[in-house]
Amino acid sequence: MGNVQTAASAHDVPWRQTPSGDLVDLGRPFRAPLALSRLQSTPKPILGRREAILLGALALVFHGAVIYWLSQNPTPALPVVPPEIPPMTIEFSQP
Repeated sequence: MGNVQTAASAHDVPWRQTPSGDLVDLGRPFRAPLALSRLQSTPKPILGRREAILLGALALVFHGAVIYWLSQNPTPALPVVPPEIPPMTIEFSQP
């Protein structure tokens, strides 16, 4: 516990001066002035309209093909096993 600071030793440590203009993280998000937010351009979509429609159609066709392929595989027949009735034991408590 040699690194514990007390109120008396805190005055001995020189205060680190931050250069003007730098943001100091105090646990709060930085809020820029609203006038500056108008200058930013809106993000461009990754896919165009035609590409998004084609990608959706391709995904729909692929899922349909997988469902059709799975429905074509015959399901294995389950073996017919007669039910087994376990022997019944009645336990009476000792008087």
